[in-house]
Amino acid sequence: MISTSALTTFFIALFTILSLVASAPTPAPRDVFSPPVLYPGKGTVWKMGHTYNVTWDLSNAPVNITNSNGMVVLVKNHRMIDLEHPLAAGFDIRVARHPITVPKNLKPGNDYQILVFGDSGNTGELFTITE
Repeated sequence: MISTSALTTFFIALFTILSLVASAPTPAPRDVFSPPVLYPGKGTVWKMGHTYNVTWDLSNAPVNITNSNGMVVLVKNHRMIDLEHPLAAGFDIRVARHPITVPKNLKPGNDYQILVFGDSGNTGELFTITE
């Protein structure tokens, strides 16, 4: 038979453990932002060596973006091109646009996309780059 003091000790220990688990801090939610690319879009044609403004939509941006440092990368055939040397980096993603110059050493094609990174990346529609 279990004594009253042993049963009391068991329940005190159980409630202590439960209260510790319940009071453990929960991780703060992160405001991750993947800005939808507006330009360039379907039907856009860019020329190598020319400068264009990449634009993205901020209408659904969280109030506190976890990482506001943006980066723009060119994508061809669904693969990032030269991530070591992005088209732009270190700008404020909350501005909604940033100028880039199209590299001159690309192959012309209609399977290019722009990838805008903030906290997370978002790839735009396919567009064309010509000489």
